[in-house]
Amino acid sequence: MSLSAKAAVSVMQLIKRLHLLPPVRDLDTEIARAKKYNQRACYVEPKDRKARYATETIGNYPVLVMTQPDASHQKALLFLHGGGNKDTWKPEVSIARDYGKRSAMDVFYPLYPPFTEASVTVTADFLYQVYEEVARRYGAENVAVIGGSYGGLLAMQLLTWINRDGQRLEMPGLLIMNSPFALPKTPAEWALAESLEQNDFLVPPGALRLMQEGILRADPHTPDYALYPDDMDFHRAPETYVFYGEESCACVADAISHSFARDGAPLHMHTEPGMMHCYACVPVFPESKRDYARQIALLRDLPPRK
Repeated sequence: MSLSAKAAVSVMQLIKRLHLLPPVRDLDTEIARAKKYNQRACYVEPKDRKARYATETIGNYPVLVMTQPDASHQKALLFLHGGGNKDTWKPEVSIARDYGKRSAMDVFYPLYPPFTEASVTVTADFLYQVYEEVARRYGAENVAVIGGSYGGLLAMQLLTWINRDGQRLEMPGLLIMNSPFALPKTPAEWALAESLEQNDFLVPPGALRLMQEGILRADPHTPDYALYPDDMDFHRAPETYVFYGEESCACVADAISHSFARDGAPLHMHTEPGMMHCYACVPVFPESKRDYARQIALLRDLPPRK
């Protein structure tokens, strides 16, 4: 682990030990917080000149489209940002834009509703519609999907939705997931999650339990195949690359690996010792620069050479 990464991790661990991070409270309080945040974070199309921006409406929600003048406009990146309980669209716009700029791909950035505003199946239906439209325009083999954190769950749901719809649509050409979130299912997975939460300086203890409780309150009938990797359908999945640090979301890493193997799907799982949540999508440390560059190379090579 690089010295710069060690220094950053040490500072963040100290912040957690000093209880300077906001604690997880009861669900009603957290939902109220989320709704207040959502009201303040209403979508506004960016006004900087770092890309060409356009906003389309697909289904019932907006999709931000980011293009670069020197791109070929023959390949597209469907970028699924994290969050889940809050409408945290704004912080990751720059990340998605940089992926598009470095890979010379058009970027589609769906403004999906968090589970405090709509059920996870409503969100999955919307993202399926977005993917269908992007695949129609560019050809599925020319579409890559990137999902980070909660966006990783959305990406795995998308593969499942494609298969559950009678395989009417082709799979995307590439899937990259940075620290994908999913709910633990077995007692062993929950025990591992609770253990990892103690050392994860970005996630407070009890956060995963709260996410489960909030999702199921929004829709008590949420199907297992929308939540747990063991119940998802990864048949025909494209080459998939997963990057984890030492973090609580990694409690489902084995479940993801098992499910891809069960369905005969190609998976490349990497866990970087000592690194933090979503380290590989922000090129700051030597480790993150290395794995970010690997992702850009994969995107630039789309569709993959036979």
